[in-house]
Amino acid sequence: MRVNKECVKYLKIVNHRLEMACVGDRVQAGVIISNSEVGLGAVSVQPLVYTLACTNGMVVNSMGERRTHVGRAAKALEDSFNIYTDETLEAEDKAFMLKLRDTTMAAIEEVRFAQIVGVLEQSHGAKITGRVQDVIELTGKAYDLNQPEQDSILNYLIKGGDLSLYGLSNAITRASQDVESYDRATALEGIGWQVATMPANQWKEINA
Repeated sequence: MRVNKECVKYLKIVNHRLEMACVGDRVQAGVIISNSEVGLGAVSVQPLVYTLACTNGMVVNSMGERRTHVGRAAKALEDSFNIYTDETLEAEDKAFMLKLRDTTMAAIEEVRFAQIVGVLEQSHGAKITGRVQDVIELTGKAYDLNQPEQDSILNYLIKGGDLSLYGLSNAITRASQDVESYDRATALEGIGWQVATMPANQWKEINA
């Protein structure tokens, strides 16, 4: 079965009232909600960091939640077995929406956002000491970045002037804006967070 991944839907929301300082920038809390690629009722909710200076979005994919809409799957079964009543399906729908609401609110909660900002500030202390081009190339190999993406990241890293792990992650999220595929652009926003939070031993190898 072939799946058209371009059918994935995203909803990105920024809370302009929850804003903090981060490495000389101002960042706002947000959330990204995406549906299942195959339309089976699975919804992913992840925190989003929005940088005001360059309007970058960073998807905090290590702190997300994934919810499966059981009611929807049950509806498909109902067509064959007729085992669920409308009342049951409506209750399942309501429970699912409440879970989605709670998960979304948790993603933009102030304490969690402060933790995310703290992690990003720590990444600014990890300076790039190796050859910049080599760091980009090794990062590309580790996170499946193609050559045009690597070239774009290198360009934005140099333009930004922040030769640190934080600067590298920001260059990746900035490069996402130049990608035509929205799926790939969103993936790069998640890779930006993965790079900022990579294990110290991995960064040591890449930054050699």
